[in-house]
Amino acid sequence: MSSKRFDVAVVGAGIIGAATARELAQRGHSVVLLEAVDVASDTSCRAMGHVGVYDDDPAQVGLTKFARGLWDELGPELPAEVDFVRRGALWIASGDAEMAEVDSKVGVYARAGVEARAVDADELHRMEPNLRPGLPGALWVPGDLVLDAAEATKFLARQAVDRGVELRTKSRVRELGGDHVVLADGARVLADRIVLAAGWQSPRLLPSLPIRPRKGHIALFAPRPGYVRHQVSEVGYVRGAEPGRSESITFSFQPRSSGRYLLGASRQYVGDSLDVDPNVIGRLYARAKEFLPGIGELTIERTWAGLRPAGPDAVPILGPMPGRPNLLLAVAHEGIGITTCLATGRLLAEIVDGRPPSIPLEPFRPERLGLNPS
Repeated sequence: MSSKRFDVAVVGAGIIGAATARELAQRGHSVVLLEAVDVASDTSCRAMGHVGVYDDDPAQVGLTKFARGLWDELGPELPAEVDFVRRGALWIASGDAEMAEVDSKVGVYARAGVEARAVDADELHRMEPNLRPGLPGALWVPGDLVLDAAEATKFLARQAVDRGVELRTKSRVRELGGDHVVLADGARVLADRIVLAAGWQSPRLLPSLPIRPRKGHIALFAPRPGYVRHQVSEVGYVRGAEPGRSESITFSFQPRSSGRYLLGASRQYVGDSLDVDPNVIGRLYARAKEFLPGIGELTIERTWAGLRPAGPDAVPILGPMPGRPNLLLAVAHEGIGITTCLATGRLLAEIVDGRPPSIPLEPFRPERLGLNPS
């Protein structure tokens, strides 16, 4: 066992762990970032990368608004490979009932101080002429961004190291102690605080966490510049993301600067296999065709699957574990981890510093779920 002691040990070098380590180091803390495989080797290398303000839950609106603002601030520092572009998001209504839902969402965003408005059928057609004719309109959120999640994670990890973080890859943690973690080889790493940011694998270290892997499939399309210009998703995407749904297929289509496109979004509770299910890809494609009837002109280059860390509600679990004040949780981000990583890092660092939080922490604290310290 090394006698070196860190202020904080962060477990997991996905985008949440990398962002948290970076923020802590920036505030002068000595930090070790421990990763079982490599930086961005799991969920963070398999995500679409929509940085948006989401309204699944009132607490989520505030968190994602705060988070998107932090990405705005960081944007000028991001290298080209992160592919950070403000494309804006269109949440498309497929009928009059969903158009009424759009009007309701405009009010939610207005009360949160987020720019958003409804667009009618004509304006929607001008914005995205390849969408199916006859769609009644959409919610337009101009401030939303897209980025390459894997490259963003690697950038945040590099910044963390530049600020003094000791990054240890291929260092699987097998046990969380009170003032240390135990690695797979039996070595101990001493730290005054531990941040658990191991995504869907966090319950392996803390079995009481109510987190399950939620599988999602993505298809990557070959370049066809200009076919779609904005992040486009159906209004029903939010309902499909509800934690209680065992399975959902919704339409989400994202352009990249390369002219390629990412297609999602599926959600399934089917264990931790990363095998691609051709049936799910087929259903995603069929759903996309309902919105983009000409999508058959595009060519799928490859497909893959990833696992989201899903909690019991639509809200991440952030803060000290009840009964274990030195163990801080940064888990259960499900599909909003890419958006909220910088906000999570900021809030966790404020806890370590004993400073007032930038936004209220109460909706995110582990106590709300009745967690026990085992």
